[in-house]
Amino acid sequence: MASTGWIEDRWLKKRKDPVTGKRERTELWGSKTKRYRVCGIPGVKKRSFETLEEAKAWKIDAIAAVKKHEFVDDREGEILLGDYIKEVWWPKRDDPVNTRGPMKSKIWNHIVDSQLGRTPMNLIDEDHLIDWKRELKGRGLAPATIEVIWNHLSSIFKAAVGRRIAKNPCKGVDKGVRPTAGRGTKARAWTRSEAQSIRKAMPDRYQIIADLGMFAGLRQAECFGFSPDDIDRERMVLHVRRQLLWENGTKPFFKLPKGDKERDVPLSATLLRLLDAHISRFRPVKTKLPWRGPGNDGRDEATVPLLVTTWHKNRLHPSTFNDRTMKPALAAAGLIAARDPEKGRWGWEASREMMHHRWRHTYASVQLGAGEDVISVSHWMGHASPDITLKIYAHFMPDRGQRGRTAVDRWLEPEVHQGGAAPAPRLRAVASEGDGSEGVA
Repeated sequence: MASTGWIEDRWLKKRKDPVTGKRERTELWGSKTKRYRVCGIPGVKKRSFETLEEAKAWKIDAIAAVKKHEFVDDREGEILLGDYIKEVWWPKRDDPVNTRGPMKSKIWNHIVDSQLGRTPMNLIDEDHLIDWKRELKGRGLAPATIEVIWNHLSSIFKAAVGRRIAKNPCKGVDKGVRPTAGRGTKARAWTRSEAQSIRKAMPDRYQIIADLGMFAGLRQAECFGFSPDDIDRERMVLHVRRQLLWENGTKPFFKLPKGDKERDVPLSATLLRLLDAHISRFRPVKTKLPWRGPGNDGRDEATVPLLVTTWHKNRLHPSTFNDRTMKPALAAAGLIAARDPEKGRWGWEASREMMHHRWRHTYASVQLGAGEDVISVSHWMGHASPDITLKIYAHFMPDRGQRGRTAVDRWLEPEVHQGGAAPAPRLRAVASEGDGSEGVA
């Protein structure tokens, strides 16, 4: 019985009266309490029904689902999505501190604090998702931001599948429902005139940040955490050893570069000259900050002279730098509209695709356009694998395929110029010498 479950009649006592041989009524007899309760199915909570037929049907379905490891108690999915996020999903997360803050902000502001967040999880379907996406658009969010939030939502549902819901409603929706901002778009680099105009419009003390991005492919946080001690003049390389990040936008700290990997980047003579000129004008500021994660020989603090600091010798904050330095420079270069003073710091035209990462795109375009191999460029930029580099920057290699074609032409050139196609015996001989095979493959 324990393996198959059973049905209890809650209005009658389990044991028969020894005198009458009948089961006596319980205190629930005739009440509004559901009379029949299914019990004893392993891993399944007890469940009550109004009629015996309902209880029998549910018991059969539940046992079948348990055997297939597909049983989900829909009562668990009655929790509001926002409550599930706050009480169940988020407390179990262990995200890096530099991503935790922005991630929580997006989830709380646009999922928890939305109509979708106030809906029971087991009721959410495609129609709810369509309404929610319309709500986010009404808030003025950029398509790329909506896509990021959608991916967070899908991860939340995925964690609940098999426990509170039977399937992830974000999975398998129609093409028109899922946000696709940025899909298939290509990374863009600055033109030479754009790069010069933007750099010129930046304050002198911050121009070196553009230089590190454009000449060495450093990320913004890597520029903020860069030290003159990281310059290797003998080997002519830059040691990218740390980045400067902010927890919740208020607490600065150091950690290893993205992927927890240090790397070396070739140092050009021009960049070295620019670095020396900057150091001579703006003396590095020794800065002591907490160190998070691996690296730093296990110490929980690091003290380094920072190459770039604010006018007041403080660490750079990305939001402040972007609003007060990068965006004004873009506007001065005629690439975005001037800020709307009535909207304060939020009055800038959307410019997500024109921020610091475009200096990195420019670096990649120059390197790949000059014929540098993808593996080297991938390492210099700190990508996890060359596949990522190719996916983002393959279009910066306009002559890909051309070198292979001309190489074949040069290989056959002597025979071709002697009058027509190379003779077959010669080709077979070359094939034999090259790979040990006989004849042409």
